[in-house]
Amino acid sequence: MIEMADVHCHLLPYVDDGAEHLEDALELLDAEAKQGVRTICLTPHLRTGMFETPDEQILEEFRHLKEKARRLRVPVQLRLGREYFCDTPFLKRLDRGDVLTLGGGDTLLVEFGGRHSYETIVERIEIVQKVGYRPLIAHVERYREVCGHVDRIKQLIDMGAMIQVNAGSVLGKETFGQKRFTRKLLKESLVHVVASDAHDMKYRPPRLGECAEYIEKKMGRVYAQVIFRDNPLQILGSTVPKVL
Repeated sequence: MIEMADVHCHLLPYVDDGAEHLEDALELLDAEAKQGVRTICLTPHLRTGMFETPDEQILEEFRHLKEKARRLRVPVQLRLGREYFCDTPFLKRLDRGDVLTLGGGDTLLVEFGGRHSYETIVERIEIVQKVGYRPLIAHVERYREVCGHVDRIKQLIDMGAMIQVNAGSVLGKETFGQKRFTRKLLKESLVHVVASDAHDMKYRPPRLGECAEYIEKKMGRVYAQVIFRDNPLQILGSTVPKVL
């Protein structure tokens, strides 16, 4: 079993549409640990009009969950970040430096919406970079203007952006188009990180273990280690990850 790191999930309770209660969060942590995940970066949403939990509450809930997991001897190291929706209020946050990076490093987990044009995605990635952060683009397979366009993924990587796909998409738990696109990106070595994006145990459970087994079988153990362990840990440690 590969020891993995998950840099995109919604396991922190009471803060967004992920874990509803502390007990749910602990169940999710236990599920990740049993799959071989040893480092988890919790990434609550921040999106205007939908998920606006203040950082202060995020930090308080994080300390509480971390202490509870320690007492229960859950074998995972917990880190903290946020998943930022790239809207205008987010750009203002960037100007103030009012952001939580992944694990305290220099990488920001950023997401876009179905209505974002490709030109807007490129423009906002450039803004993130200009203020000194490295963008990790969350679940690129979900964006209409990107999904199916391998050339655009290559351009984003050439710009310096990093690419994350969801384990569930690779395994075909979302749409057929997302499965086909994520597997194509993997075959062409255009993925830096596979993450769980887990929210709950019923509808969006952690699937990193199953996905790692699939990729190891199809593409080899070294490839799986890079995108499930090495690159995520490098992101959290503020060193530059790679694509094979």
